[in-house]
Amino acid sequence: MKKGGSAMKVFLAAWGALSVIATQAMAGEDSLRPEVIEWGASAADIEKSLEGKCANGFVNRPIDPPFLQNVEDKQVQIDCDGLDFLGAPRWTEFVIGDDRLQMVWVMVDAEDRDTVLKALQNAYGEPSHQTDMFTAFVDHRAAWREEPPEVLFYSGELDAGMRSWFDNPN
Repeated sequence: MKKGGSAMKVFLAAWGALSVIATQAMAGEDSLRPEVIEWGASAADIEKSLEGKCANGFVNRPIDPPFLQNVEDKQVQIDCDGLDFLGAPRWTEFVIGDDRLQMVWVMVDAEDRDTVLKALQNAYGEPSHQTDMFTAFVDHRAAWREEPPEVLFYSGELDAGMRSWFDNPN
């Protein structure tokens, strides 16, 4: 009985360790993206989720003409000043087309480049695209842009257009 009990303890310990690793891997993928991002959320829902999270407030403004693909009605942008990202308050732009969140840009400092790229790779693995302008992780809908230095997260609605942009950034 003692022998079987030891084997069971080893099995349960191994199972527990694998569960923790799997959970961390899944959480790591989402842990980089700010939790307030909910693709398809309306401007009103985003404003509600940002309450108390933008250290210096936020502003909802129209973008005319729209730059998002397939916008039929209107595009707005909610600018959040001071959203926490990678342990620092950042200017963050929530881009909404036809009242659905489709894109988020998080501004960072140029000297954060190596730290941010390492965090992206730790969360998403090797990049799918590397150009002078972008390091992209299309399977995870995330990218680093060189100039201005910022991180992009985008919804599945933009997949085809973003892949094309990363393939031909100029």
